[in-house]
Amino acid sequence: MAKKLFASVMTIAMCLSMLATDMIVKQRNGEEWKINVADVEEVFFEENGIQDDSSVIDASETFLLFNILSDSTVEVTRDKSGNWKPSYLGHDSITIPEKVRIDGKLYTVTSIGKDAFYECSSLTSIDIPERVTSIGDDAFSRCTSLTSIDIPERVTSIGDYAFASCSSLKSINIPESVSDIGDFAFFYSKSLESKLLIYDNGTKCYGWIGDNEKCTEVIIPSGVTSIKKYAFESCSNLTSVIIPEGVKSIGEAVFKSCSSLTNINIPESVKSIGEEAFRKCSSLTSIKIPESVKSIGIDAFSSSGLISIDIPEGVTSIGDGAFDGCNSLTNIEIPKSMTSIGVHAFKGCSSLTNINIPENVTSIGIFAFEECNSLEPKLLIHDNGKKCYGWIGDKEKCTEVIIPSGVTSIKQSAFYKCSSLTNIVIPESVKEIGDFAFQDCSSLASINIPEGVTSIGSSAFSSCNGLEPKLLIYDNGTKCYGWMGDREKCTEVTIPSGVTSINDGAFSYCDNLTRIDIPSGVTSIGKYAFQECNSLTSVDLPAGVITIGNFAFSRCGSLTNINIPESVTNIENFAFESCSSLTSIDIPKNVTNIGIEAFKYCTNLEVVIDNSKDNVNVGRDAFNKCKSVTWLKE
Repeated sequence: MAKKLFASVMTIAMCLSMLATDMIVKQRNGEEWKINVADVEEVFFEENGIQDDSSVIDASETFLLFNILSDSTVEVTRDKSGNWKPSYLGHDSITIPEKVRIDGKLYTVTSIGKDAFYECSSLTSIDIPERVTSIGDDAFSRCTSLTSIDIPERVTSIGDYAFASCSSLKSINIPESVSDIGDFAFFYSKSLESKLLIYDNGTKCYGWIGDNEKCTEVIIPSGVTSIKKYAFESCSNLTSVIIPEGVKSIGEAVFKSCSSLTNINIPESVKSIGEEAFRKCSSLTSIKIPESVKSIGIDAFSSSGLISIDIPEGVTSIGDGAFDGCNSLTNIEIPKSMTSIGVHAFKGCSSLTNINIPENVTSIGIFAFEECNSLEPKLLIHDNGKKCYGWIGDKEKCTEVIIPSGVTSIKQSAFYKCSSLTNIVIPESVKEIGDFAFQDCSSLASINIPEGVTSIGSSAFSSCNGLEPKLLIYDNGTKCYGWMGDREKCTEVTIPSGVTSINDGAFSYCDNLTRIDIPSGVTSIGKYAFQECNSLTSVDLPAGVITIGNFAFSRCGSLTNINIPESVTNIENFAFESCSSLTSIDIPKNVTNIGIEAFKYCTNLEVVIDNSKDNVNVGRDAFNKCKSVTWLKE
């Protein structure tokens, strides 16, 4: 009978060198075995001598579950079906073995896998073997009875939410070997000793663990170069923070919702202020940004208590929503180095009375100054007089506008909700009118579109019901923008010859549209082009159409008939979603892509596809709830 031999490296080497057929092996209890080498099935040994077989278990003999990582390693895991064996939940004390035998092969346990002990509410203690190097995401999350844990010296990473909501956890050691701790690893583990957690040889500040209410004043020690995102989030009693020289960035949401924070120093080593870094810091009325900083992130100071701020020379960008909702902010100096101001950057800064936009700025996001009603009402022209960003200040005072010559584009949402605007003059130099540019300008009675305009964005004149109802054709007669004016008056439409594309949203929500004639030469039907045209019963798409855009005919509940010409290759996401009156449709062989939910909820539809499943990319739920789908080429 074959034997399993546990021996030292020295023993094995001696046997091999002697080329012995028989060998004497001394056992742990002093007993000696005479063994023929040919009878030895396996040999187990370690660099430190004799292997302790008490640390080896057979996987079939334990309630623990293992996932093979490599030829020699495994991780403790949960049932891949998403469930646990009942015994996982019933144990209050667990010892994880160092080694495990699976199908006769020996493996070392090196990892606690994702969700391994998630919601094991009975677990009070666990023994983790020394070979473990990583603890996965949510590994012990919601182990509400776990009181203490020893993390082995070889562990280098602790995953996101690894010990989150371990409400009874009072102590945890973080060995020096740990170089990475995931987001919210100790979130809501309020029984932990309240302290600042510094790791990775003193270079990284994880932030506060334990009861956030006990975090009042913080001095981050010298040597720290990075602060973990969310490090002090919701430390509502934190009043002051000292950050050492050497820290390079204020990361994402580091001080978010620190509502008592009044004082913070930012060292000269910091080069960027991250997303939401000081969001909802309602007591923070002023802050000095060092000259080393080059960018201010998305929502960095949104809804904070800032009254004034001096942005230093060198900063090139202000992120989306950076000062959104700072309703106490009265003054801000923007440096000449600035090149871009993000979407909603100063939205809702209702106390802001003055702002300078340097000439170097080439990009201003939509609604950057929305609801800044204390600003001097005026037209904002920028980028060397080329771009019109529309009206800033009180929109009620925007009544008549002459856009100066030289402007080439009217930007997205430029005059959005200027409900008192009655007249606007657009110069011949304009080539582009952005999305929603004049949306909800309900008093606008007339508008000239220069012949040189090559692009009109989606819903540019949506809800401009004071305009003369008509079809808008532009770009030398090649593009159909769709209906201008009251959409209730859009009933029957003949698109003129020469048009090659129908714009995004061209006829969307034209509830009374019953007939549309589309000329040959049209190659694309834009996104939302006929969405919710509830009176439209039939559409004849001309040969030459290649793409039917996202939501193009979505929710056309009365549509009973539409042809898909041979030229079509792409039917995009939701194109015919909820067209419940459609009964049959033939999809030609050239179609290679049918998007997500393209025909979903077409409950009476019988689809015939002149192709095989292998040749067509079909998106998720493309035919969900359809009556039938037939592939002609299987």
